[in-house]
Amino acid sequence: MVKKLLCYILAVLLMAALLIGCSQKPTDEGDAATFMAEVLEIHDNSILVEPVPESKELASADKIAIAVGENTSLLSDGNAIALSDIAVGSIIEIFYDGAIAESYPAQINSASQINLLKEHVFVAQDDNFVIKTYISRLSFKEEEEINLYSTIEYVGDKDRIEVWSGEPYFHHMIYKDEELFSGGLTLDVLKNTVLKKGEVYPIPFIKSGGFSEDDKDADFWRSFYAEKELKLPTGEYTFEAATSFTLDKEQKERVQLKNQFKVEVNK
Repeated sequence: MVKKLLCYILAVLLMAALLIGCSQKPTDEGDAATFMAEVLEIHDNSILVEPVPESKELASADKIAIAVGENTSLLSDGNAIALSDIAVGSIIEIFYDGAIAESYPAQINSASQINLLKEHVFVAQDDNFVIKTYISRLSFKEEEEINLYSTIEYVGDKDRIEVWSGEPYFHHMIYKDEELFSGGLTLDVLKNTVLKKGEVYPIPFIKSGGFSEDDKDADFWRSFYAEKELKLPTGEYTFEAATSFTLDKEQKERVQLKNQFKVEVNK
């Protein structure tokens, strides 16, 4: 008699509203560019930064001096802050007119707004899309809740773009010891999604996966998927946030953008 396997396929959307946030954009319509960077040094009227990996500004220089003048707004969660509130090692978001002076360090003298971000932010982009992944820390205690989410923005030449995918069109995946731990479950349907230019779409973390009743860790997986919160056992994990869609119905023109980073969980 063939033994019947029971397989659990669960997908839990963590729609925590407090996690889903987008950066406030400046009102100055002359701003043509924005990027995120880590603060290296702070001076009286400038900030020396290193652009985050995959940002276009990193191709100009690995160090950029950002001038902070009277017309530069400094914000955190939409509230005004002082330059002294920004510390070395902080992640900031810089809005400027797109001009970078070629020197070393390179210089940006046109920053209209600088946002102090409270999370770690990872960015990947191409000519059409920018994806950002936010996580509060990169080190957690066992059984401590891990909060993360991503956003996607269309930045191409059209007013809007149509993409084709299964469900969902974006995945958060977790790997341990180079094996998939959670995530990546896709419903085998073909759907189209319209993304409007300039609109930032929040993507909550998706907890998904499957297991068999014969799995020696079945009790763990049953408990793991039953909980709304993401909590992980001790170990080192690789987190990946990636697009999973194409620009055509035939699904040949695939968009491949991903953010990848390490997270440690300790006792």
